[in-house]
Amino acid sequence: MSNTTCQRRLVIIGGGVGGVAAFAAAVRFRIAHSIDIVDPAGIGRCVAFSAIDPALLCNTSVETMSILDDDPDDFLAYLYSIGVPASRDAFVPRFYVSNYLVSRHSSFATLAQSAGISHRLVQAMARRITKVPTGGYHVLLDDDTRLEASDVLVCTGNGESYVPDVVRAHVRAPRLFECLYPEERVLKQLAPRSRVLVLGSRLSAVDAALILCRAGHSVVAASPSGRLPAVRTATPRMCPIPIDTDAFTRLDLRSPTLSWRILRIVSRAARAVRGQPLSNQVAYDSEPVERLRLEVELAQRGATDWQSIIVGHMDTAERRLRDDSPAQQRTAIGEISRPVGRYLFACPVQNGEKLLEYAEQNLFRVKAATPAALYRDGAWRVQWHDGSPDAYDAVICATGFHKAYLRVSANELALDADVDADIGVEPRVSTDLRVWMVGASQAERIWTLGLASHLSSPMINAVYQIVRQAGDLCRHWRGLDELNHERLTVPAEAR
Repeated sequence: MSNTTCQRRLVIIGGGVGGVAAFAAAVRFRIAHSIDIVDPAGIGRCVAFSAIDPALLCNTSVETMSILDDDPDDFLAYLYSIGVPASRDAFVPRFYVSNYLVSRHSSFATLAQSAGISHRLVQAMARRITKVPTGGYHVLLDDDTRLEASDVLVCTGNGESYVPDVVRAHVRAPRLFECLYPEERVLKQLAPRSRVLVLGSRLSAVDAALILCRAGHSVVAASPSGRLPAVRTATPRMCPIPIDTDAFTRLDLRSPTLSWRILRIVSRAARAVRGQPLSNQVAYDSEPVERLRLEVELAQRGATDWQSIIVGHMDTAERRLRDDSPAQQRTAIGEISRPVGRYLFACPVQNGEKLLEYAEQNLFRVKAATPAALYRDGAWRVQWHDGSPDAYDAVICATGFHKAYLRVSANELALDADVDADIGVEPRVSTDLRVWMVGASQAERIWTLGLASHLSSPMINAVYQIVRQAGDLCRHWRGLDELNHERLTVPAEAR
């Protein structure tokens, strides 16, 4: 790390994984003389890791959670420092990640101070970024103040919870929850032994079932597919076999057989680990709880070799997609998700074991259906598409989140859907993650990182991917700064 500190005035919007990773990298490489982080909730309180219930585990292993891209064991070191004897493969409660972010932010804030870098944590919501005619930007906050910036990093994570159409008319009704989190809010409002409909069957629905069934409530998880996530014991970052990058290069992203070709690549790789065909590593039962039971048994036996190759192969797929248009990337992601989505977003084996316990106690079941109608007359009444009725004490949406809100005009980038309606154009975000204003001849000094970069990199989702983006950007800046420093000092020395 050079001792030269650049004169950037950096504003980082978001205090979650992306924001803290960007702050740490900016301090390490000294690419700014002042750094402000803006987040109304403070550091580490993003939806993904703000859960306080120890039953809610990270869905990826400890070795994927470091906020330092060149030190994958930094999170592991933090866990040891607080007396948690975890391993690189462990799935730990999510609140540890939140606390880790707070700890590392504090450490790098101290380092920033010693390096002469000014730093503030501003607990407010950034609503828009406006260009200043004389250069730079104003970041306008919800308390009607503003921050000055030469460069802005947008690290805002997901947008609002996705609420299905059938539910939207009932938002804010009693015992209807647009989102599970914060989970303690939901538990406090339920009567004992409530019957709860959870809309969704993916990871958020698994979270809901774990905490509700433990409390004695019964849960029906309903989704169009009725498919639960697969089960794994680890998410190793290093693939144990060579990745066939040529096979990815040859992929035609517009081919109607793309999903089949992806499955072939993954199948060959999974078999190459220990010679077992993919068919021996997964379960195909159509009944979701029975399929879960079979997959838990496979994981317990150490038979899920696919988990060793999935991270490396999806990274390779992301690099293959990177130069295509965002629209084509999203189409390709849909095709890729068909064969491997439930494996890419699998749940820890511990969660699978718990769900099986609750299913055996008749507290948990899965339904392949979506409500055709929903109304309330004391209880929540559901009519399914096959015409059958049902009744529940509460309804929870576990249907995912919207993408980060980004809209531009010629001079502004809006980050909040509540701002003036005249800003309504989705921005162009180039492959270097920079935002373009409407009609602009060059990109702005505004970058999107992590989930906020979905308009350029829609496959970016995991912590290590977000951290890598932050590290790459700050290293790039450091390189530019050193080149500029050399250009300025050489003529001076010649004189």
